[in-house]
Amino acid sequence: MTEVEKIKHDASWLKSRVSRHVRAMMSLAWPAMVSRIGIISLGFVDTVLVGRYSTQELAYLNLGSSTLIILVLVMSMGLLIGTLVYVADAYGRKNYKECGQVLKRSLPYAGSVGLLVILVFIPSKFILSLLGQGPDLAHEGGRIMFILAFGIVGHLFYISCAFFLEAIGRAKIAIYVMIIANIFNLFMSYSLINGLWIFPELGAEGSALATTILRLLMGFGLWGYLYFSPSFKKFGLREPVKTHWKDWKDQRHLGYASSLSLGAELAAFSALSIFAGLIGALELAIFGVVLNIMSVPFMLASGMGVAASVRVAVSKSRNDRDDATTAGWTAVGLSSIMVGLGGIFLYYLPEQIVSFYSDDPYLISGAAASVAFAAFVLILDGGQTVLASALRGLGEKWGPMYIQSFSYIVVMIPLSYWLSNPMGHGVMGLVEAILYASIVSCVLQGYWFHKKVALIIEK
Repeated sequence: MTEVEKIKHDASWLKSRVSRHVRAMMSLAWPAMVSRIGIISLGFVDTVLVGRYSTQELAYLNLGSSTLIILVLVMSMGLLIGTLVYVADAYGRKNYKECGQVLKRSLPYAGSVGLLVILVFIPSKFILSLLGQGPDLAHEGGRIMFILAFGIVGHLFYISCAFFLEAIGRAKIAIYVMIIANIFNLFMSYSLINGLWIFPELGAEGSALATTILRLLMGFGLWGYLYFSPSFKKFGLREPVKTHWKDWKDQRHLGYASSLSLGAELAAFSALSIFAGLIGALELAIFGVVLNIMSVPFMLASGMGVAASVRVAVSKSRNDRDDATTAGWTAVGLSSIMVGLGGIFLYYLPEQIVSFYSDDPYLISGAAASVAFAAFVLILDGGQTVLASALRGLGEKWGPMYIQSFSYIVVMIPLSYWLSNPMGHGVMGLVEAILYASIVSCVLQGYWFHKKVALIIEK
């Protein structure tokens, strides 16, 4: 084969592999994206409804839902990531009973974590006071935080069942539940916030109550459907759990690493909300809106991360180093394109997007510039998320956690405080810090993925 023929062959080979990964990843990613966007849309609706009700109430809601409660919620979800990985592994081996066993042992685990969260957040007002919030913000934000804590057990049941469905290729069921939930949430939140019909007018507290009720219905409702549906009989979901605690430690350990990794990033973002609250209630409301808007395009990257993890894991199981490399970087490219397309709307229509949340002119003008800037931030933040997922597909548990901890705690937290307060950049300074931390994480995750792929021994 001549040099020219070899180049043409290599180009054809790469094009074929990339095309195959694109098709497979889009098939895997879109249900995960829709499901996660559905989760985010619940918060979007609540933020919009409360923002139109009162800017002050929006500050209470953001403090109660966007600081510690979201940190605990995401870390708890991370603990369950092993459900997705181990169900997928068993399903690939056509061991359907084992799929059911993975889910059955995950649910009591999820319930225990949810009950622990309730106990932790009993002194929620005191916790916010310790974090430097004023008496009014600590009291009202703490009430919302405590109400939301009761719904986490239901949300974790939903996540466990959704991971199970995604792993066996039946994610549409979870999507249908999410669509119904969004319709229900719009009605319940609006009624409890504004006091419609027989419902009391509770403001931000009403939004939290509706969210809690909804999460409980989603979690236990989806599990009930799986348990009683004849189409899931082959998975043995009505059979008792046959494994002991020590028998599934690898599944839990994968969750521990994922939880700490997600927690490091979310802890940093919670700190940013605290810094916004130190500036003022308006800035806290503005930053809450900015984060909420950023979360929607970010879910595209999150869904692509699920696809990256699966495709890289499949390539690794075949000891195909080149294919694993192609899968990882193809996922990063797809994420960048999709998030970038979403960012176009943020860049060119920031005021129109913010106006959905509130008609307060001060909030709109204060948030618009940060939303436009976030269009660039999201591409890098999404990229590092996909790379972390690709690393987990290689079986790398702790590397992503160390990198994200360094990037978002060591780099972003002090930088965000310095830019927003001493430098006087305000909310924009907080968003600038997210950009710098994402750059650091992207570079380090990309380097680590390159090193780990090279260790695959091809047969």
